[in-house]
Amino acid sequence: MAENNNDAKQSRKDSKRDAKIEAKRRKLAEQRAQRAAEAAQSQTVAEDKTAESPVREVTADSANRERRAIIQESDLRPRTEKPEPQETVTPADIQPADKAVDIKASGKSKAVGILGAIGAGLLKALKWIFRKIRSVNWTPKYIAACCFALLALLFIIWGALEFADYSDKKPELYITDDGFHHDDKFDGCAVLHGIDVSEHQKNEINWERVKSSGADYVFIRAGYRAADNGSLHTDEKFKENMKGAEKAGLMVGVYFYSQALTPGEGKEEAEYVLDLIKDYDITMPVVIDYEIYEGGRLDKKIQAGELYAASLYHDIVLGFTNTVEAAGYESAVYANNSMLTNYMQADILDDMATIWLARYDSVANLDADYWFWQCSDNGKAGGIEGSVDKNFWYMQPEKVYETRAKHSKRAISVRDCRISFKRSVTRLRNFRAVPKFDMTYEGKGMKKGRDYVYSIVKNTQPGTGYVIIRGIGKYKDWIMYPFKIE
Repeated sequence: MAENNNDAKQSRKDSKRDAKIEAKRRKLAEQRAQRAAEAAQSQTVAEDKTAESPVREVTADSANRERRAIIQESDLRPRTEKPEPQETVTPADIQPADKAVDIKASGKSKAVGILGAIGAGLLKALKWIFRKIRSVNWTPKYIAACCFALLALLFIIWGALEFADYSDKKPELYITDDGFHHDDKFDGCAVLHGIDVSEHQKNEINWERVKSSGADYVFIRAGYRAADNGSLHTDEKFKENMKGAEKAGLMVGVYFYSQALTPGEGKEEAEYVLDLIKDYDITMPVVIDYEIYEGGRLDKKIQAGELYAASLYHDIVLGFTNTVEAAGYESAVYANNSMLTNYMQADILDDMATIWLARYDSVANLDADYWFWQCSDNGKAGGIEGSVDKNFWYMQPEKVYETRAKHSKRAISVRDCRISFKRSVTRLRNFRAVPKFDMTYEGKGMKKGRDYVYSIVKNTQPGTGYVIIRGIGKYKDWIMYPFKIE
């Protein structure tokens, strides 16, 4: 009974499988019939088109015959037909603006093309470099070689920059004392070389070259009183010159060209200068330049007999110097030999003020004490085009010079202070020797800018340089210390 049941189940499965296969066959037959009908329909449409425009068989000979026929027909066509008239363009019809636009556009397109070519070249070069870098076998030996090459390139660049700096700072030694005789009273003194400048030096001054050419200090004109109406003016190049000279490491003083007629006007000029210099580091005297300008207000007063005694001139210049000293600055009086001899009594004035003598000769020949000597107005200095005034300043090493600036009665002289150089020899670097040192008083350290100011001179050549110390605040007086340069 069970077997009969199994046979029945198997037969039913076979029947179902056969039914599925038969259904699939019918479906495939219908799809093939549909595709055949679509193909017959498309062939009928193509035949209809062919009937409407019959296709002519084309061979090589037939194609050549057709081309020859076309050419012959064009050659035999009568040429009596006139060509269509073309517009004639006259110069008047050309618009300049359009032409300018065209030129500008073409120039712009050329520029863009050039830039594009440069950019493409750079891009190509970078791609080549990157390919080379990626393809290199970066062994330690190869890396070391690349580092060495890079260092060599950097060294070459540094050398080029140093050479350019060398050409700017190379000592030129224009300022010397050749041809001048210094008074015997200055035996044992160091002769310091300096210049004085104003707006009359029209061209820009290269102060680094001034320093390297042998200048130790400079007097810069701060201003002047007009010789006609007595008005006060600032020198046009005062600020520019002050900034350049300080940056170059020169000692700096200032002077004012005076035409004062009274002590009150001398004081007025001093106050004018003090206002100008309040923001600068003045390491040398503030000077009244007292001269007679022919036809000027001072000359007219002298000719009128109103300034008949030396004491009157002394009072005028002391009106200036006393005001400067009361403000804590050193002062001096500049005048030529004639002014000091014929109008003032230099041997009396030298007890009241520091004298800066102007005498253009090989010798000074002044029977009075002077500290500065302007020996020529035809000097030469590196960094300055044309002529410049040349000056000498005399200082004896380790000798104390009294300052004139007002100090408290308990002010301590720098003679009682001690300087300690950190090295026995200072080497030149970039044509400058700058020693390091400490100042002390009774073992206690002194502070620059509060207790003293200093300047370094004669420091552009091997040999002996000097540090000039001036006491300020609780300290006073000048002193100069030598140091060795290699």
